[in-house]
Amino acid sequence: MNRKKINRKVQRKLFVGFGYPLLVLAAFCTMVPLLWLLSSSFKSAEEVFAVPIQWFPKLPDRVSASPYIKSDSYPDVKMPELVAAEKWEQLRPALEDVIWRQAQGHISDSLPTNYPELEQELQHEIVKGLWQQHVATLPPEVWRESTETIVNQVESTIIPETIKSILDSVYRQVKVGSIVIEDISFKKHTIKKHAGAMVKWSSDSDTIQQIGEPITALSYDYRDNNTVSLSATVSSPVPIDRIRRVIIPIRGDASYHRLSLTVSKGSTGYKPKHPFVLDTALWQDSDWRLHGIPGELESSHIPMQQFFLKQDLIKSVAPASETEDSILLQITIHRPAYLSIVWHKLTANYKNLWEAVPYNRYFINSVFIATASTLLTLFFCSLGGYAFAKYQFKGKAILFGILLASMMIPFQVLLVPLFGLMYDIGWLNSYKAIIIPFSVGAFGIFLMRQFIVTIPSELIDAARIDGCSEFGIYYRIVLPIIKPALGALTIYSFLSSWNGYLWPLIVLRDEAKYTLPIGLANLIGIYRQDYGMLMAGTLLSLLPIIVLFLAMQREFVQGITLGSVKE
Repeated sequence: MNRKKINRKVQRKLFVGFGYPLLVLAAFCTMVPLLWLLSSSFKSAEEVFAVPIQWFPKLPDRVSASPYIKSDSYPDVKMPELVAAEKWEQLRPALEDVIWRQAQGHISDSLPTNYPELEQELQHEIVKGLWQQHVATLPPEVWRESTETIVNQVESTIIPETIKSILDSVYRQVKVGSIVIEDISFKKHTIKKHAGAMVKWSSDSDTIQQIGEPITALSYDYRDNNTVSLSATVSSPVPIDRIRRVIIPIRGDASYHRLSLTVSKGSTGYKPKHPFVLDTALWQDSDWRLHGIPGELESSHIPMQQFFLKQDLIKSVAPASETEDSILLQITIHRPAYLSIVWHKLTANYKNLWEAVPYNRYFINSVFIATASTLLTLFFCSLGGYAFAKYQFKGKAILFGILLASMMIPFQVLLVPLFGLMYDIGWLNSYKAIIIPFSVGAFGIFLMRQFIVTIPSELIDAARIDGCSEFGIYYRIVLPIIKPALGALTIYSFLSSWNGYLWPLIVLRDEAKYTLPIGLANLIGIYRQDYGMLMAGTLLSLLPIIVLFLAMQREFVQGITLGSVKE
């Protein structure tokens, strides 16, 4: 006995020492996909596709001046394996010098007048980028050649397109493009000149530089003031009360600063209800809507509200060259608190999700379809299982065998005949084609039958003697006892309908009727790959499933002894 007790204690210690850590490790492995989903929903597009993989989203930089250089965009230059350390000391400066000389000839036109202040930092980042894109991919035999041969080989591999791409990724500056005015009849007018001259933005400080005919670069410094403003007077082809929207292409600096536009004419002005956030370093059209209701694909437009200037302020803001058709555009860039910048960055995918697709409509459609399908499945499958379990009729065994055999038929085999049936009865592009064909399933009937068989027949006979109807027996006796089975079938049926993709994709034609899986799949296409928004939408789609499981977990573990009788 003592040896047995000792052996049990040893086994218990071994299990505690090795079993618990293994269980924790297994639980962590099962949680890794969910953690990755959660982390990716807060990442920007650059972080999602970053190499090497970034497991957690980065906090945005604290930007106090623009232009600036984005550091650590590329890994540092590393010595090739086939190059000796002594040779590398002489080779590296020569390579960096030739790489920078090649790059300078293609970037000088894109840089502002204060470029010399950023030259050393910019040189370091561009050299790293070109090394990563071209030099690091050279064949190994190149590094066995002489220093002069290696330098010539590196010089010949650098192409202008890569230089421009790297410059765009490391050099950040706000730029403004050509102004477009759209009238209420949806006709667009590009504003190229005002009073015979090119449209130019002006500012109280020396922050404006014209780097091309339609493009204006903006430099600012927030060390003294958290707001910078610039203005321009343009000739509007339509009166201000007939302007539908003003479109201004803006290349942001990924600083997450807020940009606002004010449009005014005389005492009438329009200001935005919310700002345009400079959350990317790519060109984007900022749409400022003065009149009209936005369409379904125009949810990203910024609505503007009308206000009236006081008489003493009209002269101070009136343009110097004001004509009958001129309007004043004022752009203000404001630096918010850093916590506000962090919050916007982490929630950007969730906000953009509602602008990119009608997510709330997809969500409601999925909830309706999954709920209706689940309720019908519970009702019909429990009725079918009750009939197979407690009723005797001819061909019962054969029908049940056919029912079980139907579970072995892949759904893909039924697609064509089922689609033809839906077409013949006119159910295509309707919820009925998704809900009704799957309201009864062989698995659900089989599961219900196996549970109902265990219910003592004495309970049903006693109910009949007491005068209860057949449906009353089903409703008052059978259903309360099979709650655990109903809970399991609820989760199974809801998940199957909620995650259904192939059949709704084939049946539905109207985008307004799309379910969540189809709507989220539209975020990934040939011309768009919004994996961050896809992760955010997928994470939100898990909420109904989690709520359903928490609501059904008691029935999931409950026994069927509720309706048992004493022998």
